[in-house]
Amino acid sequence: MTKFISLITSLPGPKSQEIAKRREKYIAKPMGSSLSPCYIAHGDGALVTDVDGNQFIDLTGGWGCLAVGHTHKKVVAAVKDQAEKYLHTDFTAVPYESLVELAEKLVKLAPGNTPKVAAFFNSGAEAIENAVKIARAHTKRPAIIVFENAFHGRTLLTMTMTHKAMPYKYHFGPFAPEIYRLPFPSSSHFFKCKLILIF
Repeated sequence: MTKFISLITSLPGPKSQEIAKRREKYIAKPMGSSLSPCYIAHGDGALVTDVDGNQFIDLTGGWGCLAVGHTHKKVVAAVKDQAEKYLHTDFTAVPYESLVELAEKLVKLAPGNTPKVAAFFNSGAEAIENAVKIARAHTKRPAIIVFENAFHGRTLLTMTMTHKAMPYKYHFGPFAPEIYRLPFPSSSHFFKCKLILIF
C-alpha cells in the first residue's frame, strides 16, 4: 500500500458499483446509505483501499473507534492473542479479568480526587441511554437538554435526542418525551446573546 491518495478508476469503480447493486437487494433500507459509494477492501493507518484499488484517507476512523488507524500491528497482535483464548462472553454472565484491569486503568487516569467507577457499553447509543437513566435517577427530574446539530444514535431515545430528521428520524415517531433542544453555546452564540441582552 502506498502512503498517498491514488485514484485508478472513476468513482465508484466497477466492483463497488456491483456490490452496491447487491446491497440494494439484500440490506434493509433503515440501515441508511453510506457516505462513500466505494467499498473498502483494506486499511492501513489512516488510508483505505477500495475493492477497485483506489486509495483514500479515512476521515471517519470508524466514527471514532480507530484511534490508531487500521491494522495497527499492536492492535492486530492483541486481537489474535485474545481470539486464541476465547472470543466473547457477556461480562454480566461470565466475567473476565481483563475488563476489571481496563476499569482500574481508566479510573486511575480520570481526573479529580473523588471516588470513581467505570461502566462499559456496546455502543454510543447504549452509553447515552444509560447516562440519561442515571441522570434522571440522580436528579429525580425527567427533562434532558440536547444541542442542535448533535447526533446521539438510532434507538428511540437517542433518535429523539438527535437533531437531524433525515435519514435518522423520518417516519419513526412518536418520539420520547421531555427532550429539549438548545443552540450549542459557542463563543459567537454567547456574544450574540450578550448583544441582545444589552440592547
